[in-house]
Amino acid sequence: MRAGPARGAPPGSGERDRRVGVGTRRPPRIVTEVPVRYTAILDGEERLIEITPRENGYHIVIDKKVLEVDAAHLQGFALSLIAGTRSYRCDIEAGKDGRIAVLVGETVYPLEILDERKLRMRRASGKFTLEGPQRVDAPMPGKVTRVLVKVGDEVREGQGLVVVEAMKMENELQSPKAGRVTELHAVEGAAVESGAKLVVVA
Repeated sequence: MRAGPARGAPPGSGERDRRVGVGTRRPPRIVTEVPVRYTAILDGEERLIEITPRENGYHIVIDKKVLEVDAAHLQGFALSLIAGTRSYRCDIEAGKDGRIAVLVGETVYPLEILDERKLRMRRASGKFTLEGPQRVDAPMPGKVTRVLVKVGDEVREGQGLVVVEAMKMENELQSPKAGRVTELHAVEGAAVESGAKLVVVA
C-alpha cells in the first residue's frame, strides 16, 4: 500500500518532500576523504598544500587557508577554475623533477611540486636548504651502516653524515648546510623507519 501525504497536508506536498527544489544546490560530494599532500616551492618559499578531489572540483588547503574550487578540464593541460566569485584559466606546462610552469592571465608562475617522499629525499640529500637548524631524516626504512660524524663536529655543505642501507643499496645522507652537528640520533646497526630523525646540523 502506497503511503500518501499526511492528513491535513496540502495536495502534492508528499511528492515535493521527495524532490530537491529547483535552484537548490546540493552540497559537494567528496569523492575521497584522503587528502593528497604536496609542498609547492614558489620564489624559494614553501607552501604546504592538501588537495581532496570532490565532485566537479577540489577542496584545497594552502597553509591552513581553505578553498573550495570548481574545476573543468579544457583542451590539453588547461583548467578553468572558479574560487568564490572569481574565475581563472590556468595553462600548465610540465617540466622535469616536479617542476611546472602555470600561466594565469598574462603571468607565468614557475613552481616546483614535491610530494612527502620527494621532500624527504631532497632534505636528506642536502639539496634543499632552509634557515636555522636542519634535520637530516631517513628517506625510507632501512639500516644505519655507518655514522660519519659526532656531536660537535663542524661540517661543510654536502659532507656525508650517515650511511643508510635500504633496498640493498647504500645511501650516504649529506649535510644540507655548513654548520655544526648539534644532535646525533643515528646508531650504527640500528634499523630506522622512514622519516626518522638522524642528525641535526645548526
